[in-house]
Amino acid sequence: MFLDHAITLAGRTITITAHDLLMTGISIVAGLVFWTALYFSRKWIVVVKRSSAVDQLTYELSRIADALERVAKRPADRASPAPTRQQQLQPPAERESNGVAFSMFGR
Repeated sequence: MFLDHAITLAGRTITITAHDLLMTGISIVAGLVFWTALYFSRKWIVVVKRSSAVDQLTYELSRIADALERVAKRPADRASPAPTRQQQLQPPAERESNGVAFSMFGR
């Protein structure tokens, strides 16, 4: 095609087509638009200062994380015991419900 450009570097010929030029131009324009949008946008900075509420939230989240780590480290056979022969024979509707497993509110 007459829009193709050939560039020779180190004994190799590189052909740049019109599609390559179009895609490069679109990429540069999109990058400039994105950069200007970030550069001229308002900067919102949120600073969370220490308070008793933040300290309490940190404490509670660390307790939850520790409990989840303990549950994850337990062997699988201790975490959920295998059903007995009698429980396997019962239909699911007749089984007893012991509440939600690992529930914080079911203590």
